[in-house]
Amino acid sequence: MKKILIFKSDKLGDLINISSIFFNLKKKYPDCNITLVCSKYNYPIANIYSKDISIIFNEKNFLYFILKNFNLLFLKKFDAIIQLDGKNSSYLSSIFIRSKIKACIQYIKSKKILGLKFSISRPNFFLKFFFNILERSIENYEIHNNKDFHYLNLYLNLLSRMNVPIYSKKHYLPYNLIDNITTFNKFDYFLFHLDERWLQFDSSVFDNLKDKILQLSINNKIIVTSNLGENSFFNQICKVLKNKQNIEIFKSPTINETLNLIYFSHTCVSSHSGLIVHVAAAFNKNIIDLVPEKIFNELDRWIPNETNYKRINIYSFIDKNFFFKI
Repeated sequence: MKKILIFKSDKLGDLINISSIFFNLKKKYPDCNITLVCSKYNYPIANIYSKDISIIFNEKNFLYFILKNFNLLFLKKFDAIIQLDGKNSSYLSSIFIRSKIKACIQYIKSKKILGLKFSISRPNFFLKFFFNILERSIENYEIHNNKDFHYLNLYLNLLSRMNVPIYSKKHYLPYNLIDNITTFNKFDYFLFHLDERWLQFDSSVFDNLKDKILQLSINNKIIVTSNLGENSFFNQICKVLKNKQNIEIFKSPTINETLNLIYFSHTCVSSHSGLIVHVAAAFNKNIIDLVPEKIFNELDRWIPNETNYKRINIYSFIDKNFFFKI
C-alpha cells in the first residue's frame, strides 16, 4: 500500500486521537505516502506529524476545495481512503476520488419528528454504497454499551479490516520540545487547565476548586492555564491564586506552550479538554477529568487507550473530603 488519503478536519484533540493510525500504517508500510485532509484549525497539530504525512486543507467551500486540490486528489489513484471526520463534504469527496479501498465510520443517530422516530445516517443511504469497509457507530450516548463504540477502537477496526496489523493503540505525538518555560523543575507539577467548559459550573465548583488548589499547593507545585483568549472562570480564579507560593499562572498559552507545559507535568487536570487529555495520553501523564456525571457514558467513547486516566464527578470533587491523588 503506497498512497493513502485520510480525512480528519475537525478539532485538535480529535486529530491526536487518530495518531495511532499514522503510527500503524507507517509501521506496516514504511515507505507509504499518507495525505491528510485537515482544517486550518487543527493544522498546528497536523504539522507535528509532517515527517510522516502530507497535508491538504479542507476548505469550508466544497467547490473551492475540489478545484484547488483537483490535481492532488483527482488525477491520481490512491490505494486507500480512510474517512474519519464524519463530515458530509468528506464523504462526498471520497466517492469521486479513485481508490481500491474506501473505509469510513457510519454514524447512525435516531431523531424524533412529529412523534415518529427516524434513523439518520452519515454517510447517507446512497453514499454508503461507495465505501467497501464501514464500521457502525450508534450515536446514542444513553445506551449502556458505549464502550463498544469507542471511537479510536472503531478507527483501528478499519485498519484491521484493511489487513494492517495493530502494533500500538496508544497515542503518538513526535513533538519537539521548546525550552522549559516554567520556573519549576521538570516533571514536577500538577497542570490545571481551566477553559471555557468551566463556565457551565456554579459558584460552589469555583469556591471548592480554589480551595483545593490552595490546599494542594502547600506540598505540591501547580500550574494553571487557560484556553487561548481566556475566560471569566479562569480570570476570577487567577485573582485569588496570583502570587501564591508554588503556583504559576499562564494566560492564553500558545499550542506549543501548552504541549510543553503538559510534557513537563506529572498530572493534568481539566474538564475533559480534548487537547489536554489526548496530549497527556501521548506523553504518558496522569489524567484527571472533572466532569458532570451525566456525561460519563458519553466519555466512554473518548478515553485514550493504555493510560492512567481517572474520571471524577465534578459534584463529588467539591466534597470537602475529596483530595487529589496520583
